Amino acid sequence: MSLSREPIRLTDRDLFAPQVDQYIEEQAMLRRADPEIEPRPLWKAVLFSSYFYLSISCGFGAFCAWLLLDPFFIDGPNPRGSNGLVAFLMFPTVVGLIGFFLGAVEGIMCRNLLRASISAGVGLAIGFVGGAVGLIPAGFVFMITRLLVESLQPRFGGRGMPTGFALFVLIVGRALAWAIASIPAGIGQGIAIRESKVLVNGLLGAVLGGFLGGLLFDPIAIAFTAADGRASISRLIGFVIIGIMVGLFVGVVEQMAKTAWLLMKAGPLAGKQFIIYKNPTVLGSSPKADIYLFKDDAIEPRHALIHDLGGRFQIEDCQSADGTYVNGYPIKTHVLRRGDQIVLGKTVLEFEVKDRG
Repeated sequence: MSLSREPIRLTDRDLFAPQVDQYIEEQAMLRRADPEIEPRPLWKAVLFSSYFYLSISCGFGAFCAWLLLDPFFIDGPNPRGSNGLVAFLMFPTVVGLIGFFLGAVEGIMCRNLLRASISAGVGLAIGFVGGAVGLIPAGFVFMITRLLVESLQPRFGGRGMPTGFALFVLIVGRALAWAIASIPAGIGQGIAIRESKVLVNGLLGAVLGGFLGGLLFDPIAIAFTAADGRASISRLIGFVIIGIMVGLFVGVVEQMAKTAWLLMKAGPLAGKQFIIYKNPTVLGSSPKADIYLFKDDAIEPRHALIHDLGGRFQIEDCQSADGTYVNGYPIKTHVLRRGDQIVLGKTVLEFEVKDRG
């Protein structure tokens, strides 16, 4: 069977046929105008940046730990009593409260109190218990560090601060101890929402943040410890910087590891980014939805799904009454491309995907 190579020719009669006008009218009727998208102010861009709210929340968690612990630290050359119990509680309390606020903040930013409360509770429990368990490997690392420091500077004897290369060894050893101890703070949220990618991102971010924050702990102590040996301010700064670093690097790892995400262009959280982790990802007005879209009566509890088809992402409408629109047209299923505008009710989401090159 041979195919004709003759070009297709359209006549005026074809172009102006009633069927053409009818088709254009039907398409115009189907198309829905996108809700108005307002320019995003700078303060919203900063507020909805995960680097900002994760670092601030974790820093605040560390600050709360300092408030709880510091009244029981006894400083000075001749301390009354022992700091043993307080020293034992330091890692669990700091890590637990960092995990609490790290778990809570994403739900708070999304106005999803159910997720916030569950993730905060799991983050606190995992952080505190894990911080206590982490004392074993962290303590072992720090014990080896002190032995190395004393071998390099015999007069150190565990008092004051060493100098030179011995100080460098002490700083690195303490940083390694904080990196180990910080792991439970980062993994609570992933455990709470049962998402392995979030767990791995949190683990890597906590290790990096704990290590870099721990590197600053001893230099801060040198700079801010008072002449009489009181170290309250140095502990405050040290704890808060460790918290900030953990939150910051959880955000950094999250942004580096993401493959596809939605940016809300219009809606109550305009400017918020939603990373697509689960397959499928549920979009809806239920707090149990993976992407919680509230304050919109047209959005159903389970409105649409996004499927990861081996790197290609497809959106599917869940037979919603109001429908799901992509670039102005109603869809049942649609393979998403970068820049596609998804409209559910009055909410506009822009699909983005990372280059594979």
